Order: sequence, then structure tokens, then C-alpha cells
Amino acid sequence: MGNTGKRSYPSTLSKGITRACLLTALASTGYASAVQADCEYAINNQWGEGFVATITVSNTTSATVNDWSVAWEYTGDNRVSHLWSANLSGTNPYTATPMSWNSSIAPGQSVAFGFVGSSGGTTEIPTLSGPLCDGVDPDPDPDPDPDPDPEPDPEPSVPHLYELADFPIGVAVSAGNESRSFLTLAEKQFTIAQHFSQLTAGNIMKMSYLHPAETTYSFTQADDMIDWALDHGLTVHGHTFIWHSSYQVPSWMSSYSGDFQAMLDEHVTTIAEHFAGRVESWDVVNEAIDESQTNCYRQSLFYQQLGSAYLANAFIAADAADPDADLYYNDYDTEGGNTTKLNCMLQIIDDLLANNVPIDGVGFQMHVQIDWPGSSTIASAFQAIVDRGLKVKITELDIPLNNPWASTPFPQYTSYTDAAAELQKQRYKSIVETYLNTVPPALRGGITVWGLWDGDSWLLDLSSRAGADDWPLLFTGPADGPYEAKPSFDGVAEALDP
Repeated sequence: MGNTGKRSYPSTLSKGITRACLLTALASTGYASAVQADCEYAINNQWGEGFVATITVSNTTSATVNDWSVAWEYTGDNRVSHLWSANLSGTNPYTATPMSWNSSIAPGQSVAFGFVGSSGGTTEIPTLSGPLCDGVDPDPDPDPDPDPDPEPDPEPSVPHLYELADFPIGVAVSAGNESRSFLTLAEKQFTIAQHFSQLTAGNIMKMSYLHPAETTYSFTQADDMIDWALDHGLTVHGHTFIWHSSYQVPSWMSSYSGDFQAMLDEHVTTIAEHFAGRVESWDVVNEAIDESQTNCYRQSLFYQQLGSAYLANAFIAADAADPDADLYYNDYDTEGGNTTKLNCMLQIIDDLLANNVPIDGVGFQMHVQIDWPGSSTIASAFQAIVDRGLKVKITELDIPLNNPWASTPFPQYTSYTDAAAELQKQRYKSIVETYLNTVPPALRGGITVWGLWDGDSWLLDLSSRAGADDWPLLFTGPADGPYEAKPSFDGVAEALDP
């Protein structure tokens, strides 16, 4: 069995942080708000003669609200130029009405929509009006003899994806000095805080970033990211202590001539101790498997220096340095389609367990295709880990529409059609349903998507994709935001809250 006594993921965010608190916490980016009864107008970001704002409509009554509306008028030069998650009419005054998917607001719930505007140099907070904003009966019934069999309400809105799960719903981010760091883009911060409960650094917590020279550790970039996460009620999944990739192994380590095991132990220990109490979980070792090898181990620098012992020793060192963190082995192509690699992983996991190595779970990267592998295959892979008493975490989920290895010509899709969007939505929904149906609550380590919006996806840069367009994530752009949830987002939400 895996480690016991580790921290468990709370069903609600720590410190009693609510959605309103999370969004208000964005004050560091110029957040301001004015509340009119049950409606709130918030400025998320402002610059020169532009701004981004959000209106939140809350239902504090005891009845479901249907077909809400909000109206507002600017007295100065402020104007709306682009709005999402609602229908807009008027050119000042403006009226916003719901989309089909967020037209109902259950008691105690909220709906939010946002927009980009021009300010003329002075950002204004207008008065909001409408049935909810004015405190009028939100759902008057003009029909004295209502239909005894009314149509069911539309699907409820999903103001916060993370609220639908009692395990982490995560997103990988660029941070630090990376291009398009989320810490330099208020719209990314807003969307992340609105929908996710955990962050994974795409790069800046890998070996070459944190340990660039033998006697030098560089924690500033990661500390900034983690501080933001904790300030906004999110947890952090660390990625990763050890990874074989030549561009991420620091050059000094590749030529190290001393006691390699002692050096590697010190590397893991120093990093784990620095982040102890601030990082929820870690990918201790990433991608150690080469299924073409008879013993299943990749012939990496670490294996060449230490043999298979390096893997167990890394878990032991991490556990000693931070016994509260959950420790994962993480790999790709292990979700069942490649049975040889899955069997290799199970062999390695069984060896670790047989030797009482403190491993808590297995991370399945899940860079899957739109139609491969099948749900039953994925379920079997998850079940194999569940049977061993370990947590299952989906760590790097993305689902492109185009598959370079398919039998049909590549690219299969040259535009994001309604049919393609629906296909992707159902695939996301199926994977999350498979996770929920297979992994019991106590062993759910969480689900993380590998990037916020389509334009950030690493898949777009792969030579195997020949520069073809794709749309593998949950949000669409523009690059600087605002970001709009796609049908794939709805698929995840529907699976989490059927």
C-alpha cells in the first residue's frame, strides 16, 4: 500500500475562501468593485484607455431564477467592445441576457459574464439594474394555470469548475521569465482563479530551473508562482524533481564526477525542504520508462550512474524532506493503449511497493487522441493502480482533434467546426467519467489540463504536427484574453456534475 497519514484534499478551499474572495484577491491587478443588491460590477484590469470587467449576478432567493437580465449605462466615455458568456444588446445603455447554458441560477448560486471596454482614460463603475439587481421577484409567474409538465430547466451555469469536485482541478501554467507568464496577464489570472483549484508549473519547477549550478538553487520564480496560488486559495503540484530530458538536466549534473547518489539525494532534499508545506504533491520522477528495454528502464543519465535504485532513493529523500506531500511517479502513454509500457510501469511500481518505498500515487499524463485509447482501456489502466492502493492523478490532459498517426489523412480537421467541438466535448466528458467511475474518492489525486487556452498548447510546436492548427484545451483566446470556455469545458463540467 502507499503512504498513509498524508494530507487529504479538502472539499472546500482552505481559509474559507469563496469565489467572491478569490476574485477580490485580484486587487493587485487593479481590481475594484461596486455592489448593487445581488449584482456586482468588478474591474479586473485597466490600462490606458481600456479595461476588462466582470458582472456577477447572484440569486439569494429561495427559488430558481430563469432568464435573468442586467442593464447598465455609463455616464462618461466608457463603452463595451467585446462581451462573453452573455448576449449583449444596446450601445449605452446596455442590456445583458443569458446564453442557453447559463439562463438558470439556482438558489445561492451565481452567474458571471465579462467584457473588454474602452474607457476614454477614466474607468467607471456604473449602477446596475434588472430584476435581481433591484430586488424584484426574479421569476414572476404570469400564467395562473401553469403547464403541469413544464420543460426542464436548461443545464445550470458553471461559475467555477473546481466547485464541482472534491479533488484538485488543475491547470499547467507558464510563469516566471517564460513568455506569456500568467503572472503578467491579468486575464489569465482571472480565469485561473475562477475555474481551477491547483497549479502545475509547465517548466519553472524542473531541474535546470531550480538547480542551475552545483551549489546554486534558484527558487524566486517558483516562489512567486506558489505565493500567488496560495494567496488565491489554490494548491500546487510540483513538477518535477528528476526528469531525463537533456534540455532540462543541468549541464553541471551531466558531467558530475563525485558521489552521484549523494548529489542527487541532496538535490531532491533541498528542493523538497524549501517548498515543504507549500506544495501539495510532487511528480518525484518523470518518464523513467523505456518499454523497448528488457528491464523497462530508460537509459538516462540517472540510470547509467545509479541503475534502478535512483528512482526508489528519490522517493525516500522526498518523503524524508516533506512527509506531508503526496509523491507520484509520472509518465506518458501508460493509459493502456501501449500495453507494453503499462506493464513496465506496473512492474516498476510493484518493485517500489515490495521494497516499502514511500510512493503515494501514479500520474497519468493523458496526452491522448480524440479516439484513442478507448474508455475501457483507460479504465483498466486506472484500475490497476487502484488495485495497488495508490492514488490516480491525471497530470497533463489535453485532447487534440488531429492525429498524425491515424489511418486517415492528417490533419483531419482544418477548422474548429461545431461537429469537431462536439466530438471533443464528448471525449473530455468520457475521460472524466471514466476517472470518476473507476477511481474511488479516497484515491482521486486530481485532474490537471496541460495549459489554459488553445494557443498555449505545447502540441502546436511539435514537428510531428507539421504546423497544423489544433484546439486541444478548454478555453479559446485571443492571446491576452479574455478567454472563453469551449464545449470541451462543458464536457468536463457535465461529467463532474451529471
